[in-house]
Amino acid sequence: MSRELPSTNWVALLVFVTTGYAVSFAEGRVTTLRDLTGAQVDLLPGMMVYAAMAFRMEIVLGCAALFGLFYDSLSANMLGTSFVALAAVGLGASRFRELLLSDQFITHWILGVIASAIAPVIALIVLNLCGFQPLVGLGSLWQWTIMVAGGGLVTPLWFKFFNSLDDASRFKEVPEFAFRQDRQIARGKR
Repeated sequence: MSRELPSTNWVALLVFVTTGYAVSFAEGRVTTLRDLTGAQVDLLPGMMVYAAMAFRMEIVLGCAALFGLFYDSLSANMLGTSFVALAAVGLGASRFRELLLSDQFITHWILGVIASAIAPVIALIVLNLCGFQPLVGLGSLWQWTIMVAGGGLVTPLWFKFFNSLDDASRFKEVPEFAFRQDRQIARGKR
């Protein structure tokens, strides 16, 4: 059982990648939420969940590479750390695309929570494997909780925004009827 993906809407994909760039920059620059809660919400795993549901596999991996590059170039992470985490999220969601109810709000929320929970753990594992020793303590649990909650809340909004953009930018075919309403029917004898 395979769910057919519609052809790629390049306008929506361009807006998606541009939004990913803007989100990466905003996560590095806007510190209001980080100052209030002590943790920065990561919005990119939710975007990767959307990419896995809406685009082909190669586009998902391309988005993971771009978003990881954007994010790592503006953070203290080693270059490529976020790519591994985002690619794992995108590939995991893409693998089970046929089994998921991708048009349900609760599915979007649960997938966002799972993606936001797994991505920082994978990034932490990658950093540890590369020989770095990130500071992890009890405060990290609070930060992880904020990241999971924020990512879960934002993921349904990504779906709503990008699905409406996709619908608005696709050409809608008008069905043709056999009966034309502007045609007159001649009645009677000639």
